Amino acid sequence: MLIQSLKKSTCLIGTLLVLFGFCSFLPVYSFHLSHRRSSWSSSQFYSQRTPSSFQQSYDVCILGGGISGLAAAITAASKHKQQSIVLLEAQSRPGGRVVSEYRNGYTLDIGYAVFVEKYPQSKNIFDYNSLQLKQYEPGALIKINNTNKRTDTGFARIADPLRQPSKMMDTILSPVGKVMDKIRLLPLFYYVKTKSIEEIFQDDESDTLSCLRNKYKFSQEMIQEFFEPFLKGIYFSPLDEQSSRMFHFVFKMFVEGAASLPTGGMQAISNQLMEKAMSMGVEIRLNHSVKNVSYDGANDVRNSGRVICDGGGGGYSVVMDKGGCIHAKSVICATDDMTAKRILTSVLGLDSLSLLELERQPQRSIGCMYYTFDGDTPVKDAVLILNGEGKESGPCLTVSFLHVVNESYAPANCGICSVSIPSEYMEQYIGPRRTEELDKVVRDQLASWWPDYDHDIRFKWKLEQLYDIQNAQPAQYFGPQPATVHGGRDPNKLQGVQLADGLFVCGDYMATATLNGAIESGVNAAEGALEFLNR
Repeated sequence: MLIQSLKKSTCLIGTLLVLFGFCSFLPVYSFHLSHRRSSWSSSQFYSQRTPSSFQQSYDVCILGGGISGLAAAITAASKHKQQSIVLLEAQSRPGGRVVSEYRNGYTLDIGYAVFVEKYPQSKNIFDYNSLQLKQYEPGALIKINNTNKRTDTGFARIADPLRQPSKMMDTILSPVGKVMDKIRLLPLFYYVKTKSIEEIFQDDESDTLSCLRNKYKFSQEMIQEFFEPFLKGIYFSPLDEQSSRMFHFVFKMFVEGAASLPTGGMQAISNQLMEKAMSMGVEIRLNHSVKNVSYDGANDVRNSGRVICDGGGGGYSVVMDKGGCIHAKSVICATDDMTAKRILTSVLGLDSLSLLELERQPQRSIGCMYYTFDGDTPVKDAVLILNGEGKESGPCLTVSFLHVVNESYAPANCGICSVSIPSEYMEQYIGPRRTEELDKVVRDQLASWWPDYDHDIRFKWKLEQLYDIQNAQPAQYFGPQPATVHGGRDPNKLQGVQLADGLFVCGDYMATATLNGAIESGVNAAEGALEFLNR
């Protein structure tokens, strides 16, 4: 009876272990996904027209070409084909925080992330077949404290015995946590399987650490070796600053689905949304940074010295940083919250409300280092590697050999290793020698994990890039506007401030700190804009 229970519970561990990364968020056009990686030119985003021939008056103007903005554009275009829609993006490529770089044949996602296949909004908007997703194995390799010789290698492998029967006994006998911890996974599994997403977000909320300790009674060993590195790799914050609702929601997604990497990197999902939006008639303008938005319909605004577009009475003037102006009946600000506040302070009625003085929701940050190499790979399985030894052991939080999961991430016979670095280590290493010093510490730690590859890791692996990703995610458990609202907030309000008719905001901070939340908020804003236009 005990073994039967353990079989069920260890399956849950394997399932939970593939729950890593979003996202971020934290984090480009027109390439054929049959290719190994994307190649593009910013000119591909433009019609065959000169800038002076662009239309200057639109029904909907979307500010920001990240996931929320693209979702808003697609939703508006699909639900009302007669509307004219333009999307303005400040950068030379769309995608926001969901972007990749291509260097020497390698794909570097700007911040380690995976594609969560079960997110409801993702299923609604993406063509999974075209993304050519390659899945992680439903399990992980955990580096544990091996002072008592708990394993021969210092690693403990946890797999899904239902999908990988040959590894069932390894999982049952895994030294991660205690035997009772595996049994205690059963109530967690039952909860997420029997609760709808709506019910999960209506349930009582606590921080995740309290939930794991008090509701499920997991041991400190299980929390330190598994839950802490795993969940911190997703939400970039300590467990006592994470929401129990978000924990249950994402766990449900991975009990019922999988985590994967798209061919061509995470950039591929931004590519697909952009291509879809343009095919539906949305006009895209890159390198168009917006200075402010003004209301067109009042004489006092026209006399205030602000730029007003020639678009007729009513609506909004969208003014560019480098000159130029667009008139729109409705504006969707699909930027981060601080940019939205800066842009919208020029709108009549909002300038006196001091939007910029509103307390900002705390933001999470994360570091990511990419190493490339020729030859053999220390780990041959497509699994996530977790540091279960605790943060004191070194800066490596999660490690993944991306080319093992999806071969498009590296040239043939080459490898690429992603290492996630928590914010406390990124803050510890500062100054002109930051990269050099952090690189040495990371190499030392990885070499101690895989001593057979010591020489290669220390001297042959190439540090391709260190990314320090600020504002990777909005905080989800405390602050003035926690990013834990399933279904999203009212897009006609910004942090409780009522916006003018026809003005909307979206972004993951308006819903949940996930790709699902970013899409969801964009859909809400587009639906709000269409409802306004149809009055």
